[in-house]
Amino acid sequence: MPRLPRVLVDGGCYHVIARGNNRQFLFTTDEAFWYFLDLLARAKARYPARLYHYCLMSNHLHLLLEIERGVALPKFMQFILQGYGRWYQARVGHSGHVWQGRYKSPVVAQESYYLEAGRYIERNPLRAKLVTNLSDYSWSSYRYYAEGLANPLVEDDPYYSQLGPDPHRRQAAYRDFVRLESPYAPLLDAELVERPF
Repeated sequence: MPRLPRVLVDGGCYHVIARGNNRQFLFTTDEAFWYFLDLLARAKARYPARLYHYCLMSNHLHLLLEIERGVALPKFMQFILQGYGRWYQARVGHSGHVWQGRYKSPVVAQESYYLEAGRYIERNPLRAKLVTNLSDYSWSSYRYYAEGLANPLVEDDPYYSQLGPDPHRRQAAYRDFVRLESPYAPLLDAELVERPF
């Protein structure tokens, strides 16, 4: 069966998910995480985009990405996935596919859903039982929103400012919001994670 064409919208926001081939671990060292984040920064400079939320896990990644020109999304993703794939193959002596099939990129149609998508993305380390406190996980945008930690990759989620009148109240409200599992998480797991790519 032929693949459905990817939906590409100018100014569209996408929940991008890419997984390591056969769920293999791709990010096993701090160096690997940092290299990928550097690629992400370079891709943002090359293909104008706003990164609102992200989480890098050992065998997959999530990005909530708004891209200026929809047709640039495949180029953006090719830049980071192929760039990381080449680095990974050279670093570990791996041959063959690094990423499992196509990345997913469902369009997030309403800005009001961005925070919900961000919560889902940033709770990944909790669901995987890697940490009990999200502040202990370095490879996501959580601390940018929850603690005000500077992160040049991330731009404010458009709805974040509605969480409170000042930074401290917004951060506290965000921590409370993310602390609670989304009622939609099981549906998102089924749609985004468990279904084959």
